[in-house]
Amino acid sequence: MSLNFSISQEKQLDEIVKKLIKSISAHQIFFFEGEVGSGKTTLIRYLLEGIAKLEKKKLFFQGSPTYQREHIYNFKKYDVVHFDFYQVDNSSIDIDEYLLNNCIFIEWPLEALKTKYFDEALFIKIDLKNKIREIKIQSRNNKWLQKIN
Repeated sequence: MSLNFSISQEKQLDEIVKKLIKSISAHQIFFFEGEVGSGKTTLIRYLLEGIAKLEKKKLFFQGSPTYQREHIYNFKKYDVVHFDFYQVDNSSIDIDEYLLNNCIFIEWPLEALKTKYFDEALFIKIDLKNKIREIKIQSRNNKWLQKIN
């Protein structure tokens, strides 16, 4: 099952975030896929800002952790760990420890992680075509999509 969105302006991400924010909690993993410049990091920023807004908290967005590997954002109910594996070539990376009490956002997920968490994860694929972003959200876990819909 999947949800599809087409957006032409960044501010349209607000509607997608309103849907996704309902499903975010600890022990969840989001995989963000798309070409460089497709909007993965921007969508993550919007999601983090949405969580911060719900908690009436100011967010200092640190950008994509391409060179640091991860950024951790502290919230009341759970933390969000934002990974970027763009330049990582190690299929033995284990994120189980991070999933214990956190929500995980991963840009450029490694194939080994996608395989391991295939049944649990929410996959968000962004394709940029002629200034239109096609965003496809899918998961084998129907609970995710029921919360979002």
